[in-house]
Amino acid sequence: MLKLRNRTFDGDVPKLTKWLYTSSGMFRDASYQFISLFLLSFVQFFALGQVSFEEYLQMYTAITIIIIILRIWDGLNDPIMGFIIEKCHFKIGKYRPWIIIGAFLNSIVTILMFWITPTGWAFVGFFAVFYFLWDFTYTMNDIAFWAVLPSLSQKEEVRANLTTLLSIFVSIGAFAVGGIVPILASGNQGPTYRWVAVVTSVLFFLSQLILVIFMKERKINETVEKNDEKIKFKDIFTVIVKNDQLRYTIIAILLYYTGASILVGAGLNYFYFNFGYESGGTYQTLFTVVYAVATLLGQCLYPLFANKLKMPKMKLFTIASITTLVAYILLFSYVFYTKPETFFIVCIYGFIAFFGQTIMSLILYIMIQDSIDYNEYKYNERRESSTFSLRAFTAKIGSSLQQLALYAFLFMAGLFTISNEIANAEREFMGDKETIIETVNVLMNGITQDQLIIFHIGFTILPFVLFLATFLIIKFKYKISEEKHREMVEAIEKRKAEANINKEENN
Repeated sequence: MLKLRNRTFDGDVPKLTKWLYTSSGMFRDASYQFISLFLLSFVQFFALGQVSFEEYLQMYTAITIIIIILRIWDGLNDPIMGFIIEKCHFKIGKYRPWIIIGAFLNSIVTILMFWITPTGWAFVGFFAVFYFLWDFTYTMNDIAFWAVLPSLSQKEEVRANLTTLLSIFVSIGAFAVGGIVPILASGNQGPTYRWVAVVTSVLFFLSQLILVIFMKERKINETVEKNDEKIKFKDIFTVIVKNDQLRYTIIAILLYYTGASILVGAGLNYFYFNFGYESGGTYQTLFTVVYAVATLLGQCLYPLFANKLKMPKMKLFTIASITTLVAYILLFSYVFYTKPETFFIVCIYGFIAFFGQTIMSLILYIMIQDSIDYNEYKYNERRESSTFSLRAFTAKIGSSLQQLALYAFLFMAGLFTISNEIANAEREFMGDKETIIETVNVLMNGITQDQLIIFHIGFTILPFVLFLATFLIIKFKYKISEEKHREMVEAIEKRKAEANINKEENN
């Protein structure tokens, strides 16, 4: 029987570790994106069925509040988990135990969350408990998994390649789920989501198990590790106060996450309401393909821009930001001629937006890794887990804000009535796809053009404002250039060498 043991390396990242770590992100993100993209659709269009409109609106409002509160709480809980990981080390490594424990528990919770669906307010109570458990267990895995990334190497080129490779695998997982599920789910949401939950959860757990068995963690620097172990709980929050570059990067990432998630989060509703219940899933899948191509192209070209062409990250970030902002202006203009036969126009605009967003996100990931080096440079403390817990915190706060925005868009557009009728039809005729689609399409004929315009404006203008704010913060507050980073790394290495010399002399 293969036993887990403490496996470490010093020097270059081992190829097996590199490929296992980055490729496992595909299955992690497939599971995460399934929840992110479709849990609310499952609730909105299936789980809350067989109730009156008044009850539906009340329960949907309650679930929205639950999601927001638990996401904020879980965001606050992320630094706690980061603190625990910094303080609690196991014989098999610093990060690997948390990676596998979180994956195992989260997989179980995810499956139960989709297969147990009581009706009425009993479902709301069930949802509150299991959504909390899902967030809590995923955090265990998420904080440890992402903390591995900056610990593998301090070289800019290696980090850029690792970040790009990981992002490509993450995108493949997300796009596979985002592209396939909408087609399968139209008129058959309950059974489809349940079996997808099983498949994604099992693959998530198995990928993390293989990673934990065979990966190696970098050999720990004793001086830095001792300093990290002295960290008190309050120090989790002081790191963002002391480290100004981390602070500005975290704020920018929060704005970016919120803006990037709104268009994707509103997509399935938009295509259902605009193109019909049967065709909406197909249009969503086609749009996801555009999303995938644009994102993968951005991820593949980023190393060319950053490493081959030696473009400074600030210059590249500026170009990507302007590209994204222009794309959202174009997406906003699409509201005036939205028709199925002009769908290719929104695909072109979406391609431009997703390409720009991809470059922005990759640079922001590099910036947060550089801020860890900045922390070691100034305070001789790295705090990977604590820092990446803040990244997870911003993602979850952004998700809460996205959920609030979607609720506001649906409410202002008066589309909750249609959602209620869809959920009732899905529950009443579960398994009879033709009857469900026929019933729902009749209901959707009552949607007015004004309702669609209100919804469309919401998910184009708000992201534009958020991306603009992201660009302005990085442009005027972020100061770690490539030259500055090289100076920091040289100073860190010099300090380590002096510490080793002193240690040898004392011995």
